[in-house]
Amino acid sequence: MNKPALVTILILTLGACTGPLGPISGGHLAGASTPPPPDWSFVNAVEVIQLETLPASKPHSVNVWAGSVDGKLYIPTSLIRGSSDPIERDWVKNVIANPQVRIRINGKVYALRAERVEDAATIDIVRTSLQLKYELDVDDHFKAGWIFRLV
Repeated sequence: MNKPALVTILILTLGACTGPLGPISGGHLAGASTPPPPDWSFVNAVEVIQLETLPASKPHSVNVWAGSVDGKLYIPTSLIRGSSDPIERDWVKNVIANPQVRIRINGKVYALRAERVEDAATIDIVRTSLQLKYELDVDDHFKAGWIFRLV
C-alpha cells in the first residue's frame, strides 16, 4: 500500500473514533447516559476514565485519572505532561466555564457536574488515595494540581 493511501486510512480511522485516543484529545463520548451509581468505589480498580467537557456545545474529551474516597468520585488535573498550572489545560478551562461534564467508564457514560475541591483536608485525603493508587512520588508538581469532585 502506498504512503498517501495509508495516511488517508489512518485519518479516516482516527476520525471515526469517539473520545480521546491516548494523550490525544477527542470529541463527543459515544454511548447513552446511564444513571450515576450511589457509590463510585469501583473506580479504584479502573486505571483511566474519559472525561468530556462542554458536552452541549463543543465536546472535548480527554483521558484522566480517577479515584474514589468514601464512595465519592474525584479526578485530579495530574500535571504529568504540559504546563504545571492547571488552568492552562483546555479541559480545566472548559470545566471552569461550564461544570457540566460527561464521563465514560468501562463503556458506560454518566452525565455529571464537576466541582473544584477547595477544602484542604479533603484535598490531602484524595491526593493520598490517588498517590497510593497510581504509585506516585509526592512532589511539587503533583501538589500543584487541582482536584475536582464529580457529582
